[in-house]
Amino acid sequence: MMKNELSDEVYERRFKPKKEDIRGVFFRDQTAIVHSLPFRRLKRKTQVFFAPDNDHICTRIEHVLHVFTNSTTISKGLIKKGWELDVEMAQAIALGHDIGHAPFGHAGEEVLNEIVERETNGENSFHHEINSLRFVDHIAEKGKGLKLTFGVRDGIVSHCGEKLEQFIEPDWEVKKLEDIGKLDKYPSSYEGCIVRVADKISSLGRDMEDAIELEIINGEKTEKIPNDILNYLGIKPSDVKYQFNRALLNKIIYDIIDTTDSKGKVGMSNDGFEIIKNINTFSEENIYKAKKINDYKYYVAVILRNIYDSLSELFDKYDFNIEDYKNCFIKSYQEFGDYLKAYKEFYGKFDTGKTQILADYISGMSDNYAIGFSTDISIPKAVFK
Repeated sequence: MMKNELSDEVYERRFKPKKEDIRGVFFRDQTAIVHSLPFRRLKRKTQVFFAPDNDHICTRIEHVLHVFTNSTTISKGLIKKGWELDVEMAQAIALGHDIGHAPFGHAGEEVLNEIVERETNGENSFHHEINSLRFVDHIAEKGKGLKLTFGVRDGIVSHCGEKLEQFIEPDWEVKKLEDIGKLDKYPSSYEGCIVRVADKISSLGRDMEDAIELEIINGEKTEKIPNDILNYLGIKPSDVKYQFNRALLNKIIYDIIDTTDSKGKVGMSNDGFEIIKNINTFSEENIYKAKKINDYKYYVAVILRNIYDSLSELFDKYDFNIEDYKNCFIKSYQEFGDYLKAYKEFYGKFDTGKTQILADYISGMSDNYAIGFSTDISIPKAVFK
C-alpha cells in the first residue's frame, strides 16, 4: 500500500486557520480558488492559440479543468489499487496550478520573463509556476491570499508541466515554498506528482485538435503524424481532428495508473513515454514553431512591452500618490491607481520593487483587458463626436 510520507504537514495552512468547516481542508481550498478573481480571469486567457471568436478552442480555464479531471481519474485509479491518496487535494492543486499565468499563454510568459530579466539585469525572472504561488499566497484577496494548505501550495509551485519526464517521485520535504526561485523542485506528495504528469498529457491531445481546427496543421501535415502514434492510439489520420485527444487520454491514463502502481513512482511505461515524446516532438515542429504562432508572438511582445514601459514611466512619476492617478485622463491609468490603492499596504509591508509590482499587475490581466489597456494608452479618442 502506497501513501504519502508527509502526513500532518500537508494539511497545515500558511496562516493559523479558523476552525475547519463541513467542506474539509482540501475542498475548502478548492472553493477558495474557484471564487477568487485570478481564477475567474482564466476564462479569457489564452492556452496556446489566441482565438477569442472561436468558442471551441481551448482557453486557460478549460485546460485547468482538463488537468482537474485527468488528475481525478489517475488518483481514483490508484486508490482502487490500494493507494492512500486524497482526491480533493489533487483536484485543488489542479484548479490552482495556472492561476498566476500571464495573458496570451506561453508567448505572454516568455515576453514577461524577458521584461523582468531586462529590468533586473538578470537577477529575477518570471515563471508562471512561482507566480501562481505568489497569487494564491498574496495577490488574491487584495494581498491577503487564499490561506491554502501546504500540500496544495506545494503542488502548485512544483507542477512545471512543460518538462517531459517518464517518472516523478515526491521529495518528501517540507520546503519554505516562498523561497523557491527555480523550477528544480519536485512536489512533496503523490497528489502533486499526479497533477504534474496530468498537466502534460492534458495539453498535448487538445493542442493537436485545436491546431487542426485553426488549420495550423492542415490535411497534408495531418498525414505526416507518425504511424507509431496513430497505431498506439488506434485511430486513422482522418480521425485525428475529433478523436486524437480522447484516444490519447484513454490509453495514457490507464498506462499511468498501471505503471505508477507497479513502480511506486508516478509515470508511464516505456511504450507510453515514447509515444508522449513523439507527440511532443511532432507538436514542437509543426504547432508551437508554426509561422502563425511566431507571428502571434510579435503582437504579444508589442502589447506587453507597451503596457510595461508606460506603467513604469507612470509609476516613476506618481509612485503611490493615488490622487495623481485619479486625475489622469486615461481610464486605464486610473484603474492602475485603484490597484495600487488596494495593494499599497501589502507592497509597503514587503518593500516591493517596481518591477515586481508591474509584473503582478500585468500577469493578472486577461487577454482582453491587456489588449484594451494597450489600446487605451496608445490610441487617442476623438475630440468631438
